[in-house]
Amino acid sequence: MPDRLRRFWGTGRWLWPLCALLFAAWTILVRAGLTDRLDAVLTAPVLPPRSGRGQVLEAVSLLTHPLLIYAAIAVAAVVTYQQRMRRLSTALTTSLLGLPLQIVIATWIDHARPSSAFADSLSYRGFAYPAGHAVAMTVAAWVLVTLTRARRRPTSQVRLWRMVAVFAIAVTCVSQWAMGLQSVSDLIGGVLLGAAVATFALAVGGIEEILASWAHIGLPRTTVDKRAAIVYNPTKFDDLSLLRRRVESEVLAAGWQPTLWLETTPDDAGHEQTRRALAAGVDLVLAAGGDGTVRAVCGELAGTGVPLALLPTGTGNLLARNLQVPLDTDAALRLALSGPTRAVDVVRCTWDGGEERFVVMAGLGLDARIMADTSDDLKKVIRSGAYVLAAVQNAVPDPFSVQVALDDGESTGRSAGEHRVVMALLGNVGTITGGVTIFPQATPDDGRVDLLLTGPNRIADWAKVGAGLLIGQDVEGLSHHQARRLTLTTPEPVPFELDGDPVGRTRKLVAEVEPAALHVVVPPAPTRPTRRDRHQ
Repeated sequence: MPDRLRRFWGTGRWLWPLCALLFAAWTILVRAGLTDRLDAVLTAPVLPPRSGRGQVLEAVSLLTHPLLIYAAIAVAAVVTYQQRMRRLSTALTTSLLGLPLQIVIATWIDHARPSSAFADSLSYRGFAYPAGHAVAMTVAAWVLVTLTRARRRPTSQVRLWRMVAVFAIAVTCVSQWAMGLQSVSDLIGGVLLGAAVATFALAVGGIEEILASWAHIGLPRTTVDKRAAIVYNPTKFDDLSLLRRRVESEVLAAGWQPTLWLETTPDDAGHEQTRRALAAGVDLVLAAGGDGTVRAVCGELAGTGVPLALLPTGTGNLLARNLQVPLDTDAALRLALSGPTRAVDVVRCTWDGGEERFVVMAGLGLDARIMADTSDDLKKVIRSGAYVLAAVQNAVPDPFSVQVALDDGESTGRSAGEHRVVMALLGNVGTITGGVTIFPQATPDDGRVDLLLTGPNRIADWAKVGAGLLIGQDVEGLSHHQARRLTLTTPEPVPFELDGDPVGRTRKLVAEVEPAALHVVVPPAPTRPTRRDRHQ
């Protein structure tokens, strides 16, 4: 998809025509009487006005009255205009058209209100369709939530505000229905018209320009001569425009120069993009994607001295987890621009017809089969559970023979240096998906690559293997090894993977550590209390 078209869809400018069409279609159904049956079935029970519940509903109805809502929006429009936020003020002023538009449409439709015990209420004025309360609250909620998304807020807070907005609209509609002031069809029409007005107002004000201006609020007066590049996988994000605003907000707030954005492709997980970033002379490369994107970026940055920052977005995020990098996007961004760096190892792998680096893990046999059988679509839904389902599909793996040669060239294992295994797993870090520590002695900067060989002869032996992994000790069918360089050789080609990505099949795999070749931004090390601190 071209970048221009993606930006159009990402900003939601297509929403207001869609909402307007939906409102027009619903209005036709209402005028034709096709919604009368719905309203008859969902008629609210009669509620005494002077009951405790009735008085609460009356208070809600007054607090959400359209005149109060639009008055608050008008005040916000004036304040933002005085603060020279002209586009935002334009959007807020345009949203005020919701009131006269609702009155005009209601007068034209001439849809009478249902009979109600609250007929003396201030809210029981005018025509019923579309519901004025629903229009006003939807306008206010939609505009405010859209602008909240632009601010430098954690993802959890954005979700919370969305829930608050939906709750406010729901409470408004329920109070009107429970009091018998509006029918269900009136309220649906009000929500649709409110959505159309809100999205139209944001489009008129210029949603991209509004969000960009908000991103500049509170920026430092001085800048630093630094620039970052971000290599990102677009398939890992539901809202790329939100990612861009978050990144640019943090980058500009830190005084850095605008970011260089480089998008991966199905044919390149990030190699060429990282080389372009290095050619541009950036001071930092951010990897935003899954483990495959991280591996590609790390492979190109190794030995260059340019630091890597992680923006975890995939299912595993294994390097981030092992280095204690926050999984929250905003927290990871703040760390990326201000955190210290740590030199970690990378492992160069050579196999039949190929060569590439990895930073987390590689595997032959069962591990590679599980990765190949794991559904990408399923990972988006149940995340780590997708690996479990793939493991169940390979519950009876085929064993194979492997000869292992360590640093000194000597083989390890049974006669002729062979092991009968179902999996040979290499690791540069200790923890895998699910927080399971599979290499208890591994650290990312120990100058060693860890090797796990597992080959249970019977189904019952899997329990021993599992126990051995939990306690971090070798048992029958499970052994750990370490080396600076190791070679795995098999009689027949065996499937293998690098950092969770199936690569192909090979009969020989050589892994060699490149010590401290990669610099990664990590959280500051916790300070240890001094003897004086402990005695205070």
